[in-house]
Amino acid sequence: MSRSQSPKRMCTNRSQNSFIGLVNTEGAEEESLSTTEEEDNQAICNSELTTKDIKTELTAKDIAKELAKDIATEISETKEVKDQQESDDSIGTEVEKTMEYRKPGQGKKNLGCFFVGTDYNTSPPGMRGNRLLSNSEQPPESELPPEVEEGNIEYKLKLVNPTSARLEHLVTQMKWRLREGQGEALYEIGVHDNGQMTGVNRGDMDSSLETLLAMCKQCDADSTVLKECAVQNNTVVTEPAEGEEEVRYVAEVLIRRSHDEANKWTDLRIAMLGNVDAGKSTLCGVLTHGELDNGSGKARLNLFRHLHEIQSGHTSSISREILGFDQRGRMFNYENHSIESILDSSSKIITFIDLAGSQKYLKTTVFGLTGHSPDYAALVVNTKTGLVGTFREHLGLTVALRVPCFIVLTKIDTAPNALKKRCVSQIENILKSPAVKRPAFVVNSLADAEQAALDVLHGSRTPVFLLSAVTGENLPLLQHFLSRMSPTLSAGEREKATAAPPKFSVDGVLSVTGPGTILTGLVTRGTIREDSELMLGPFEDTTYQRVRVASIHCNRLPRRVAKCGQSVSLAFHNLDRVCRKGMILQSCSYECYSVEEFEAEIFLLQHPSKLRIGFEATMFVEGIRQKVEILGLDKNITTGQRAKVKFKFVQYPDLATVGARLFFRNGRTKGMGTITAIKKIQALVVDDELEVEDLEI
Repeated sequence: MSRSQSPKRMCTNRSQNSFIGLVNTEGAEEESLSTTEEEDNQAICNSELTTKDIKTELTAKDIAKELAKDIATEISETKEVKDQQESDDSIGTEVEKTMEYRKPGQGKKNLGCFFVGTDYNTSPPGMRGNRLLSNSEQPPESELPPEVEEGNIEYKLKLVNPTSARLEHLVTQMKWRLREGQGEALYEIGVHDNGQMTGVNRGDMDSSLETLLAMCKQCDADSTVLKECAVQNNTVVTEPAEGEEEVRYVAEVLIRRSHDEANKWTDLRIAMLGNVDAGKSTLCGVLTHGELDNGSGKARLNLFRHLHEIQSGHTSSISREILGFDQRGRMFNYENHSIESILDSSSKIITFIDLAGSQKYLKTTVFGLTGHSPDYAALVVNTKTGLVGTFREHLGLTVALRVPCFIVLTKIDTAPNALKKRCVSQIENILKSPAVKRPAFVVNSLADAEQAALDVLHGSRTPVFLLSAVTGENLPLLQHFLSRMSPTLSAGEREKATAAPPKFSVDGVLSVTGPGTILTGLVTRGTIREDSELMLGPFEDTTYQRVRVASIHCNRLPRRVAKCGQSVSLAFHNLDRVCRKGMILQSCSYECYSVEEFEAEIFLLQHPSKLRIGFEATMFVEGIRQKVEILGLDKNITTGQRAKVKFKFVQYPDLATVGARLFFRNGRTKGMGTITAIKKIQALVVDDELEVEDLEI
């Protein structure tokens, strides 16, 4: 099978102007989107997504009516809900519960990529599982979308006694699929390339699984059968009928590559966003420590870093905790494992970046999204209060910075069903609005959770989870979803970044007695090793210093190597200067420079009047957080308009790169854009003498 070159990024890009409908708190009636760019901006500016439209308070009379209906039906529904519970051995616990506000068709059986009995009309137009198809023909229930050459999903009718040449070809094919899926692939056995699920007999199925296992050994991978179902009369059935046609079988097998010691696990970073008191820290504590909350915030104490956070119960800083999964999807946390055991047993490490929800600490939250480079964002909502406070602003940030997100509704154990339904309805409305265009997908089963991991990666739909951190209701669905999440970078992009010379973005500076200055951050390119000689800068005087790495710590444990995509801490032999966030540690082969002035194309999200020369704001770009001043505009603009702007760093020259996404704010003024040109101040450190030259590009 021929293979195309490295695929494009799988995440769907979003236009810059999609953010405006979420940030503005004043607007008029919703207008349809125009074909021109300016009309499109105006339509989003006038969207009806105002804070008044998403109020969740119900009158006492409304709640009384809804509660009366719920109480009348609750007893009769209890037995039905219990009958719908199914155990799932793949994650080792709990049950999948059917929720009363399930959409039409979602109650039917969904076998991962096998859509058995699914109501296709409930999916977004053209969406079939993880494929985008035309709207013309609806495939029957015994079909999958046709196989595509790109991606990590492979269809095989059967793999019975292949010759050595055939086996070698199959192994090469598996390596391609693993490369496309960042170390993970799905094999559908008993399925033709056109998606027809005819199935195979029991003997051929067993032989095919044995062949698949032999292929995995040559690829240094493990296989796990996720789903298996019967096919009779070319139709997938739950219980085969006696006396009918011979029963045949189809199976879905997960292939995961075993990682070497130098890169033992895949790193994923998830930023926790949401309004204050939504339950972000509590949810992180429950997931990473394996102990349910007591209803008074006991679980969140494990993440707080300061005394005032413990006293107030509100996060004001950025904290990180990890959660591990092995190749079979088993979860490892601090409940019965040390951090060494978690890292040794896991093939995937998820780092939760717990951010502040209060408006007072918004700049800390924005820096967490720009400086810590999360792969995904979890928007946590308190079901009892609904979409209030900073929720809309945080959602807008994820859209503006193109961070895939999913939504978690917490505290459902204390919220009446009326409030649950109202909150879900509000989320569905805001996600399908022109400003977002990511329809909601309420996760009700483990199969839904598997599909949600594909949807959030492609940016096609936004998964919505409803759970309780006190009772543990539906918590296994979120855990299963996390175990199935994949990196957002394509295989080609990741390989290119790994092969490049090393570069490290500084997001934190610590001073420790003994080792001295410790720099924390993300390896954005290449590989950093102990005793590597690198350049650190720019310092406030625009200089760079040559430093040598003394030690590396990753997830609080010493390491000899740090690879692209890993968050690490570095100590140095000869670093005695004052460092700051936003600096770069890079290979000596890279150009050393700083930037004082730069140009950018911006989109003004909100401003009370016209934007003029001399306006100052705090800018966030990559790991940089510094005040900037507007030196020039190609035109005066107001809310919802674009312009080319010339900026200048006010405090000191810093580092900026062409193409970097930026976000600036000053009070209620907010804007976003992309850097298009920079004015470099080149600096070379040679025998403590500095050569400085202006170079405009």
